[in-house]
Amino acid sequence: MPKPPTLTTQQLKERGWTPAMIRDLLGKHDRVRQNEMRVGSRNRPVDAPVKLYLEERVLKTESTGQFARAQDVARIRQDSANQAAETRKAQNTEAVRAYVDGFTPQITGHPNAATMTHDELWRHHLDALFDWEMKHSLPRGLSKQERRDASTAIYAKYRAAVYAAYGWEDFL
Repeated sequence: MPKPPTLTTQQLKERGWTPAMIRDLLGKHDRVRQNEMRVGSRNRPVDAPVKLYLEERVLKTESTGQFARAQDVARIRQDSANQAAETRKAQNTEAVRAYVDGFTPQITGHPNAATMTHDELWRHHLDALFDWEMKHSLPRGLSKQERRDASTAIYAKYRAAVYAAYGWEDFL
C-alpha cells in the first residue's frame, strides 16, 4: 500500500503558511524523514529531520475559516513589517544624508606643497580625514551597505576638497 502524500514544512511555507500557523492549526507533524541537505566541505548531512504533514489534513485545514483568518492576520503583520522596514530605511537614508552634509572639510595647503609629490600631499591630508572619522562616528543602526555608502560619500567629498585646494580638478 503506497504512503499517503505529504508536504514538508518548506512546502507549507511556499503555500502561504507561517511557522505560527503550522504550530497552531496543524499541531504536531505526522511523520519525519531524514534531511537530504548536506553542508560543509565534508558534505556532512544536516541533523535536523524534515517534518512531514499529510496532504489531506493540510487541505482540510486550508478550507476552514480559521485558516483564512490566520492568513489575514499573517498578511497584516507582514505588511506592518514591510512598512516598518521602509520607514527604517528612510530614516537611515536621512541620517546618512545629514552625516555627509554635516561634513565640511577645511583644507589648508601644506607650506611645502611645491616640493611634495601628489601622493605625499594626499597622504598628508588623508590623515586629517581619518582623524575626523574617528571623532565623528556613523549613525547607529545602519546596514553594512549604508555605512559603506556614507564612508564613500565622505571620502569623495574630502577628496574633491583636497583636489580643489591644490588645483587638481583635472585628476578627478
